[in-house]
Amino acid sequence: MFFQKLTTYDRHRVFKNMIGPYVAILIAQHLNLEYPYSAATICILSLESTRKASFRSSLERVLAASFGLFLSSLIIKLSGFNPISLAIFTAIFMPLCIRFNLMQGFFTNIVLATHFLLDENISLIFVLDQFYLLLVGVLCAIISNLYMPSQNNEILSTLDEVDTIMKDIILDFSKTLKYKSVSLAQDELFESLKSKLHDCKLLVEMEKDNKIFYKKLAIAENYSIKHSEYLTLLKIRENFDKFSNNSSSSLELSSILRDLATLSSTEYTYNMLLKRIKRLEVKFKNEFSNQTSDFENDASLFQIIENIKTLIELKKSNIL
Repeated sequence: MFFQKLTTYDRHRVFKNMIGPYVAILIAQHLNLEYPYSAATICILSLESTRKASFRSSLERVLAASFGLFLSSLIIKLSGFNPISLAIFTAIFMPLCIRFNLMQGFFTNIVLATHFLLDENISLIFVLDQFYLLLVGVLCAIISNLYMPSQNNEILSTLDEVDTIMKDIILDFSKTLKYKSVSLAQDELFESLKSKLHDCKLLVEMEKDNKIFYKKLAIAENYSIKHSEYLTLLKIRENFDKFSNNSSSSLELSSILRDLATLSSTEYTYNMLLKRIKRLEVKFKNEFSNQTSDFENDASLFQIIENIKTLIELKKSNIL
């Protein structure tokens, strides 16, 4: 029951953390490595949320281990098999890992260094044994991470939610122009939109990191356009704050925004709306050139018209 409430990605994480460490232990036991259960710990530490992150952390562990195993064995040989040796090793090795961005390897090496203290053995054979233990854990993690569930469906679902919130905002703008009053829900709508876009960004970045051999991700462009739509909505909102809403163009603009929020998202719809907004733009320019009025108010209205035109063009380019 509880397992069913998890997302596909979280279920996959649970499965990997079950199988990967288990296989690592079996391999370590088959190779007769000392402390085989530590292979499970190393595997879990090496498991990451994406393929690229897993490769990066695994590489860090191997690089750090190459030096860390030698350093820990040297310090323990000089200081003896006691906790002070581990403290000295940490004091020297951790700053180096921080300096060279190899902290992923630090935690693994601490685990391996404790094996030297527990076994009271720093022979070359035992050091190589622990290095092989590291490789088993790391390789099992890499293999476990080769398959990652696609986030495309979740991204598309989140983009649909983003689009729904945007339509509510656009409809709210339409009512503002028509009734000359700002909705109290506008702040909440923008906060919700910002949060959903952030969630979508994380999903897109995760999907990118799972495409090791592909630089471009088609769905990332959809997110990018939605983010541009969000910025355009912010500009419209900003100009609303400067606009007194006493223009003859307000009702037509309100009608265009209402249709943008309620009509189906098709190329025909957006072409029709673009024609209407362009006619309104020409009409406004003619009215503006033939009369003297509040320049700041008219400039804000002109910016609103231009931003709405940009918004329609963005939506037209992002028809899924």
